[in-house]
Amino acid sequence: MKFGEYLRQKREKNGWTQPEAAARADIEQSYLSKLETGKSYPSEEIFGRLEATYAIDLDELGQKVYSTELDKLREISAIRTLTLKRHGSETKYLRSWLMVGLASLMFGSGLAVYQTHQGYEDISTYTYQSPGVIREGEPVQIFARLADREALNNRLRMDVLFGDSGRELPAEKSGESYSDRLDYQMLYLSENLGPVFQKTVDGGRRRYELIDEKHDSISKRNDFLLALGVALIVGGFASFFLSRRWR
Repeated sequence: MKFGEYLRQKREKNGWTQPEAAARADIEQSYLSKLETGKSYPSEEIFGRLEATYAIDLDELGQKVYSTELDKLREISAIRTLTLKRHGSETKYLRSWLMVGLASLMFGSGLAVYQTHQGYEDISTYTYQSPGVIREGEPVQIFARLADREALNNRLRMDVLFGDSGRELPAEKSGESYSDRLDYQMLYLSENLGPVFQKTVDGGRRRYELIDEKHDSISKRNDFLLALGVALIVGGFASFFLSRRWR
């Protein structure tokens, strides 16, 4: 706040009118009015009277009154000492902001540049499928044979239903049907193991066939780290801007 506003608040806090406060400080009421409106600034002698009358705390004054206002009172020795102390504190504070801003700018720039220059990674996915477990002693084509037999039986049943009664259904063989044996399992691998491979499992082995493969290029850039780098750069420039504004 301005020095005049500070004087007015101190007077009002004590519950004094301008004439009362002027009488206590032994100055003219019109002069006190000019001081409160910022049209005039006190000499060292007048400031001493106001300091004693209002019980002014210099530390409080230094915290509440603008630095530009204190500069207008630099002819007063007490204010000059206060101003030098405040400037030293502000310089130290601003230097800290500048160091933080510089570190933020350097780290953010490095992070952003590193992420921006990240290339692409080729990702391959190979999908293998196994219809079920091939038991010990069974041929690898067991599921194809079971499927063919079931398909044949289904066609014969359809012929009988639609009038071709001259054909006889084959005798049902004992054992499980194709549908009973189905137990599909899918494998998604990053390595191509060929069109077919086998794997030993409980109860026999599985025969996996390659049914699909996909190849994608994925950027290795981390968007979160890139955004963090940009934010640090903005924060660094903001620190420089604030330090100049507060200087």
